[in-house]
Amino acid sequence: MRKTLSSPEVRKPARAALTGGVVAGDQVFVSGQMAYDPEIDGIPADMDAAAQTKVIMDNIGHLLASEGMDHGDIVKVTIFLTDLSDLRAMNEVYSSYVSEPYPARSTVEVSGLAIPNGRVEIEAHAIRRGS
Repeated sequence: MRKTLSSPEVRKPARAALTGGVVAGDQVFVSGQMAYDPEIDGIPADMDAAAQTKVIMDNIGHLLASEGMDHGDIVKVTIFLTDLSDLRAMNEVYSSYVSEPYPARSTVEVSGLAIPNGRVEIEAHAIRRGS
């Protein structure tokens, strides 16, 4: 059985055909998260990679919590950066949310992200512990 993952704490653009992710049994596939602010319909231009990563990791936490899970259930993440020079700042924040055994991770530099001023996007795959 498959269902949509959502949380009232995580806001997305109203005009987009997006979901917070998909729950399939004991697995949760969290869609790519960005630091979207609906009050400005985007991401503040002065928001650096560290601040964006904090919002993103909080959003992932809210989405996982809606299924009784947390960051410790994450087994794989993919991180998209528009500039690899942001890797250190992103990693400092990201590392405060995960612990050993760390999730498998891929980090790639991309030419752009879907929301203007986006510097970081993170997607995650989690499996309920004990499954």
